[in-house]
Amino acid sequence: MPDPQSPNAIPPRRPGTLFRSLGVIWRVLRLLALAVIMLEISCCVVITVMNYAIYGQSREGSRIVYDSYTLYTSAEGLRETTPAPATKPGAKRVIWFLGGSTMRGDSTDAAHTLPSIICRELSKDIPCVCLNLGVNSFNTLQEVQQLQKAQLERERWPDLIVFLDGANDASYAILARNANAHEGYARIKGYVESYWSTPFGVLKPLIAAAYASFTWELYSRLTYALAEVGADSPLPGQVGQAMRSRYDYVNRISHGTNARFLAFLQPVAWQEAPGKGIPEDGLARRMKLLSVMRTNFSRMYEAMQASLSDRPYFVNLRNVFVDRDFTAYEPDGIHNTDQGREALAQAMLPAIRQALAH
Repeated sequence: MPDPQSPNAIPPRRPGTLFRSLGVIWRVLRLLALAVIMLEISCCVVITVMNYAIYGQSREGSRIVYDSYTLYTSAEGLRETTPAPATKPGAKRVIWFLGGSTMRGDSTDAAHTLPSIICRELSKDIPCVCLNLGVNSFNTLQEVQQLQKAQLERERWPDLIVFLDGANDASYAILARNANAHEGYARIKGYVESYWSTPFGVLKPLIAAAYASFTWELYSRLTYALAEVGADSPLPGQVGQAMRSRYDYVNRISHGTNARFLAFLQPVAWQEAPGKGIPEDGLARRMKLLSVMRTNFSRMYEAMQASLSDRPYFVNLRNVFVDRDFTAYEPDGIHNTDQGREALAQAMLPAIRQALAH
């Protein structure tokens, strides 16, 4: 047997060494778990403060519910449209309006939404019924699904279908760096794909929770505001092509039902060309500070405009507010004031009247 005093002798294992090692590992894991929890809480606080600053409420968008046709839809249902009584007799023309929150108009009363304003103006000489199918945060992909849902559920199809888009398609593509992205894209995608994204399916709840976390949302928002979509990036072109394909589909099915179709590119302050100056001083300062986000919006809009410019259904309202001398936008630079909606409705009316005349 080797001499225990020999320098080459193997020291005997000390009792409790393994348990001490496990204890160290356990303490490290607890510290990591605490750090993750604190990071998530901190990100939750930051996101909540940002939402109050931008939207005036703790959550982005409005309450949604699961819908088998459209993935999800507004929990409040459709918004009422309040037209004036028609002054001329005749069969009423039916118009369906689709879009995001700018079309839905949750920030104002029902009388001041775009469909209500347009319907009142049209009713002076064209008897009409207007249906507001806008849903907060929807982009063109979801609006096509919303249109299909309406066609399935309603017996009377429209004489005219009107889409108003741009901000949500650009915004969520910048946020997720994907042309098909929408509000909740990462959370839903993470949940659906998480079972197969790891060798251990039992980790699905953890992976799904990571995509639904405030930490991931804050990271995405920082990317949205600070990471430029390069001039050579394929993303803007993909967004433009996706919108064109969706609109072409709506145009085809519209003709199949003897309806007309119009797609308006909405104005947002983040992409408009230089004009007389922006009356919204706070917004002007914010856009100067977030110059990367403004660049990203402009690149998306350039691509949308290029993809759609030759389409007969397309109406470009991108710069309709450039020379304004009134406050057209809310502080976020996307949603409109009541005066802004009135001006936007007046800009949309000529094309709508022309479409109804055919």
